[in-house]
Amino acid sequence: MWLKLHDNNGPIFINMDTVTHFQRVEGQRRTTLVTFAPNSGACGMLKVQEPPDEIMEMLWEE
Repeated sequence: MWLKLHDNNGPIFINMDTVTHFQRVEGQRRTTLVTFAPNSGACGMLKVQEPPDEIMEMLWEE
């Protein structure tokens, strides 16, 4: 499932099927997402502007 989120440069599309976990950035509304690509074994970390609660609402709406 793809979600449209936002980083410092504007909108980005995240494949939530590759996100292993996400958490709030301490003291901020931002969220850190950790992704994992099983085919290549690559991991990545992204910071988005949406808080975790908002991301959860988007997931439930889909």
